[in-house]
Amino acid sequence: MTSIMLMTAIAAMLTEPCRSAPGVDAAALLKRAAERTGLPRTDATVLITTAFDLKSHQFESDRMYPPALTEVAALDHWFDPAAGVERVRQRTTIGGYEYGFESIGDARASYLVADTTLTPSEETHNGMYETRPLNVWAMLEDWLAATDVRVEGQCVYRDYPRIVLTRRGARGPERLYLDPKSGYPTKLDRVEPHYLWGQRHVEYVYSTWQRVGTAHLPGGTFRLDDGLTTIARTFGKTRLAPRDSAPSLKVPARNAAMAFTLPVFLRPTRPDTVRVSSSTFLLRNRGYTEAVTLQRDTVFVFDATQGDERVKEDSTWIATLFPGRHPIVVVVTDLAWPHVAGVRAWVARGATIASHRAAQSFLSEVVNRRWTLSPDLLEQRRATARLRFRAVDDSLTLAGGAITVLPIDGAASEVALIAFVRPDRFLWASDFIQNVTAPTQYLDEVSAAVARAGVKPVMVAAEHAPLVAWERLVPLAEKTFTP
Repeated sequence: MTSIMLMTAIAAMLTEPCRSAPGVDAAALLKRAAERTGLPRTDATVLITTAFDLKSHQFESDRMYPPALTEVAALDHWFDPAAGVERVRQRTTIGGYEYGFESIGDARASYLVADTTLTPSEETHNGMYETRPLNVWAMLEDWLAATDVRVEGQCVYRDYPRIVLTRRGARGPERLYLDPKSGYPTKLDRVEPHYLWGQRHVEYVYSTWQRVGTAHLPGGTFRLDDGLTTIARTFGKTRLAPRDSAPSLKVPARNAAMAFTLPVFLRPTRPDTVRVSSSTFLLRNRGYTEAVTLQRDTVFVFDATQGDERVKEDSTWIATLFPGRHPIVVVVTDLAWPHVAGVRAWVARGATIASHRAAQSFLSEVVNRRWTLSPDLLEQRRATARLRFRAVDDSLTLAGGAITVLPIDGAASEVALIAFVRPDRFLWASDFIQNVTAPTQYLDEVSAAVARAGVKPVMVAAEHAPLVAWERLVPLAEKTFTP
């Protein structure tokens, strides 16, 4: 009878997601987690590891669904458990490119390292906010330093009951799942703001625990965004070592925590104008160039980057360049997430969206996403706003033939578009001309698409390329296509 009752109780516990946990001491649980993982509390020891981060670049892959382009970062990592400071030397490979940098920081601030010089960097701090919890000791240090930790309850996670603690993190509430039988952390859980999706449910999972000397550490840690693994960190050699075995792990004292700043390419600073003709202009800031043209009383906008604020700035320029009331059509040429961050704002303003037919389901998902953390313009106009979509198949003619939108359809540019403004003989090349001084696969494929369509550009521009003469680029393109 007792056995049956016990089994029933366990089954109920495993099927009931969460319940209260009266009488549990949050501070004692955190202390136990630190002790069980072997977190040292002296100045004598540092943790030295090598690791690899596999980062899913779903935000810039050639499709809106898996698999995604993957960044591989080789890490040399030093962590000072007493101060909560970590130093990372990173060598990154992605899509034919390699680069490296070194950074140091703690929960309050981050710095780029060059020899002995530390340069404060809000962008680096933004990146370390994303990756710091992958180091379970750094995460525990941050929780041990908090003064508002409390017990939220008991929840089932990964098939077992966990005690859940909560605190106010740097950007909002966080929840820490601790295994009551071992004391180990199982998951860190939080909601983060996001420029395209409004917010994302982020989970850090600690897995495959291993013994390292007197310590117990995960052999792998993972970051999941809305249930999809976006970073997988696998650890190589891990050891505890004397402090003099590591480079300097000192950071400047600060009175206030460093702000979290968007990367430059996402900052919607006021764009400057570049004149193509009396009816066509480029709108350019440090992150992205877009194009606008007035044809047959309709304003056409080529791409919608950087979110609500950029759309507001673009709208101000459109009203100045083309006074009066005009219908607006936004041509979305490429689906990298920063490139479409303004689509929601244009939909909220009543614009029609034109894009590749294969993009419709993705753009519908972007528009239908509910922004609950910080409602944007579309969320505020949800009752009346709707996606008006025009699909591009083999081509789309707009404004009575003044504009032709064409698929590039190269091996590296499927589902991407270019647009030709016939009266100006101007080609909008999307994101697919970036280098105007050397041959590239992208340029080859844009050139092939232009030849297939039989259009004759005089000038061309793109999101990351200046306004240049088309004839300047023609010699750089590979002549393997059939006109």
